[in-house]
Amino acid sequence: MGYDVQLIQVPAAAKASFPVEPGDAGKLRAGAVPFDDPKAVRNTLLGIEGCKPGPKDAIDYLGHGLSYARIVPRKEAIHVENNCSARELLKIYDCLVKLYPALLILDLQSKQLHNAASLSEWWSKPL
Repeated sequence: MGYDVQLIQVPAAAKASFPVEPGDAGKLRAGAVPFDDPKAVRNTLLGIEGCKPGPKDAIDYLGHGLSYARIVPRKEAIHVENNCSARELLKIYDCLVKLYPALLILDLQSKQLHNAASLSEWWSKPL
């Protein structure tokens, strides 16, 4: 079982303190900006080492160890069926945030919004 996330563009969150808790995250998500060209996102992903075309418009990522993900770029969000370590997930995020500076990570389980630092910190906590 993976830990699915979505990558979304939320320009209003630039001054936020991360992670953003669910209530405030919901308000920020309401102002999320769609991706103008999901095919351009797909092409960027295909340039990342470990990425290859998957079924339909998905991208399959195979990282170190048992890290893998299926990434589906959509207009509203980049959905990640995530079975990656934090390091591998952030490798993908770091490539995309260079092109989409307002990119944040929506934890679909907790509904929190993360940037790279808060996700890494959260992931390193003991269960």
